[in-house]
Amino acid sequence: MKIGHICLANLPDADRDRFAAMIEALAGENIDQHVLVSSVTLARELAELPQVSVGPVVKTPVMAYCLMPDVDLVHVHEVRSGQAGLLLTLTRSIPFVITAASEELGSKNPLTRSVLHRAAQLVPATPAEPSRQIAAEYLCIYRDTLGAWVRNALLL
Repeated sequence: MKIGHICLANLPDADRDRFAAMIEALAGENIDQHVLVSSVTLARELAELPQVSVGPVVKTPVMAYCLMPDVDLVHVHEVRSGQAGLLLTLTRSIPFVITAASEELGSKNPLTRSVLHRAAQLVPATPAEPSRQIAAEYLCIYRDTLGAWVRNALLL
């Protein structure tokens, strides 16, 4: 399984560290990952991890879409990056899961609603938890999502 990650937000230090720890924990589970982020510092840090390839630093969802290689599933880590997930699903049939805060779920923005509607799975934003626990939860979500995606494709 190869997972793509897109995070274009300027994360505060605590969230940035949590994101990096989660990527590292997934790498520890032998998951191949490709990460696209908007922070040069974060990109350099993640490039040091085994089984993690880091694309060029990107600032827009369209560039993230263009630079995402073929992966089995994309995890979009905030709603703004969801536009890239939407494009990947619609044009390349790559499913995406999205981490969204509860207040974003009721958005009236048509693009945000479309992104949330097309996501294969909504992942609630979690408070600070140990990265291994988060990685284990995400692995279950990824496997369930891919399984459902394949079953739906076979029915079409």
